[in-house]
Amino acid sequence: MRDRRPRTRPDGAARTDDRSRPDGLSRRGWLILVGAVGAVAVAVLSVAAFAIAAPAGHAEADLTAAAPPAPPNPPEPGPTPLGLPPRPTPTPPVATVPEQPVAGIPTGACLQVFPSPRAAAYPVVDCGAPHIAQVLSKGTLPQPAGAAFPGAQALNAQVSDLCTAPGLLNWDWVAVWNEDVQVELRYPDTAAQWASGDRTYECFVDTYSRHELTGNAVAAH
Repeated sequence: MRDRRPRTRPDGAARTDDRSRPDGLSRRGWLILVGAVGAVAVAVLSVAAFAIAAPAGHAEADLTAAAPPAPPNPPEPGPTPLGLPPRPTPTPPVATVPEQPVAGIPTGACLQVFPSPRAAAYPVVDCGAPHIAQVLSKGTLPQPAGAAFPGAQALNAQVSDLCTAPGLLNWDWVAVWNEDVQVELRYPDTAAQWASGDRTYECFVDTYSRHELTGNAVAAH
């Protein structure tokens, strides 16, 4: 006779259908539950990311809008003589007396304005009046007319020695202006000027900060 008893599982437990399992989710139920939880988690993460990104962008825009414009860089002031105020304005003074050709201006003359050592003429004033520079020394270089051009660097060294020779500067005057004092040179610094026979040189004393000076910078002899 055919045995009608139910087959047994390898572990010895009788098979039952899903409806007979006690108080648990079926496999299909677990899959549905996991899928739903995953969808909710993705939605929550998306909202959080948007919430974080939006305020940050807004704050950056606010900071940019609220930041004051950067002020322009102020010009660096030149050195100021010890105990003297800086010039109130960088605007150079204007000449109020006629200019004289540089060749006719003698040593010791005070120059009301001094745009550069290469100017063709300068206005000359009394040294007791405000001035920008003074002719410290002038002369003629010893090289003959037919000598080859020695080069600007060699000439600069030669004229520098002549313009800083002992006995030229009034050191009592220099002490007032201290390290602000400088000596500027003029000489034939191109081959064309040299070939023309020009051998003249001039030494000018002024200040780096272009103060209006008074008094005599040239030593008395």
